[in-house]
Amino acid sequence: MTTRIPRNAKRVYYATETVTRDGGRFAGREQKSTTFREARAFLDELNVPGGVAVWNDGSRNGNHAAVATRREDGSWIRLDRFKGSWEPME
Repeated sequence: MTTRIPRNAKRVYYATETVTRDGGRFAGREQKSTTFREARAFLDELNVPGGVAVWNDGSRNGNHAAVATRREDGSWIRLDRFKGSWEPME
């Protein structure tokens, strides 16, 4: 799945596969998407654990913020920014 990201995109979602090897966690395949739905579909199609982070154009430091995580059993959890805790996602 290839997604073309417009040059002037204000928000980009990064879906990254998590690979566990020799007791450590590493980043595997990844994809940039313009919507969370595309990023989630990428990990669901691969059927692998991983995470989705977002980059916003207005961020001062250019960092990525975690949005959601796909567990090994296929369930999703999302970060509730108001509470600062992770909660199940449907």
